[in-house]
Amino acid sequence: MKALILDPVGESRDILRRALAEGGGQARAVESVSEARRHLLEFQPDIVVAAVSPASPGGAELLAEALAANPRRAAWALVDSDRLEDAVAAMERGAHDFLWRPISLARLAALRARLDRRREREDSTEQIRLRLAHAEMDVALPGESARWRQATSEIERAAASEDPVLLTGEAGTEKETAALCLHRLSSRGAQPFAIAHEGLLTESAGATGTLLVTGVEEASEELQRALLEELTHPAGRRLIVSLDGDPAALEAEGKLIPGLVAALSGPPVHLPPLRERGGDVELLARRFLRDLDAHRLLEVEALDALLAHPWPGNVRELREAIRRAVYLSGSAAIGSMVMRSVLGRPLATRRSRRKRAPVVRIAVGDSLADVERRLIQKTLEFARGNKKKTAELLKLSLKTIYNKIKEYGLEG
Repeated sequence: MKALILDPVGESRDILRRALAEGGGQARAVESVSEARRHLLEFQPDIVVAAVSPASPGGAELLAEALAANPRRAAWALVDSDRLEDAVAAMERGAHDFLWRPISLARLAALRARLDRRREREDSTEQIRLRLAHAEMDVALPGESARWRQATSEIERAAASEDPVLLTGEAGTEKETAALCLHRLSSRGAQPFAIAHEGLLTESAGATGTLLVTGVEEASEELQRALLEELTHPAGRRLIVSLDGDPAALEAEGKLIPGLVAALSGPPVHLPPLRERGGDVELLARRFLRDLDAHRLLEVEALDALLAHPWPGNVRELREAIRRAVYLSGSAAIGSMVMRSVLGRPLATRRSRRKRAPVVRIAVGDSLADVERRLIQKTLEFARGNKKKTAELLKLSLKTIYNKIKEYGLEG
């Protein structure tokens, strides 16, 4: 266990250093706040002891900074025996306990024993939390392809670090979900998680949580410089920055200020597009369908249509396609005509949702049967495969529509 001591009094500083180094521990003792801050970053101590008194005004601030950077640290105030009010003030600001001068080795031993018991409880709780976090990621980010397993390995590797993370992937690859999973797998997983859109840093993840910053490539230079400043001088919270495009290309196009990508020094995470994930399309489609309606099935031809689709909208598009197919299908099995109808329409914006009905052109000499077939086919397409809606539009019974579809071979 590593300990950092801030104490301007040489005698008590040396006693604490020797005592906290016993049993194979490591201890560094300094007399100035500036030295202590440097060791806090470089040494990453498990225990921080800081003198707090009118003569040492920076001690309480150091304890607060130590806890903000790592809530699992032990933070102990060191006070003169006749100034216990200083200990109370430090504990009100977050210090866990206190020691007094002259140093009581018995009290120090009691604090260390209490810390060991607390660590045992926290370790047990942390193991359970991490198991749950892994289970949550398996549910939230399912996939079995080699490309996806590489991505989830990158998430786990980044979670083990404390450095800021660069998260890349096309739109629709579920970067926000991946960032949340990364946060939950990290040592900060029990702390708050927040999302700041378009580079805005006003969203708070607390002093010890994780902040996902999205849309940075669309943010102003001023906002990007504010982000770079926090990356260079961390404010306590951990930053994950997500980009929809290639970082090098975005820099070359002038959409990212110089130095921003370089400041994201942690292990990068890239989410591959759905078209590169092979069999994950079927796995995800069946998962989404089960979540919407456990009794629905995908016909083989419908699945073939899914596998042949290029998925420009990635996982988000697939989820929406399955939702639309469930809504439009009038039977327990979703057929190819419904699926092709769904896939033939991009994800709609609000402005594009209203569309005009298609026109069926009739020429002299066309047979009535051919006209009827084309009319039913166009109406089916307009209704996105919904047979009940087709019957209502054509003022026919649902049974008649089913018979005509079978007669003209319009299904499948």
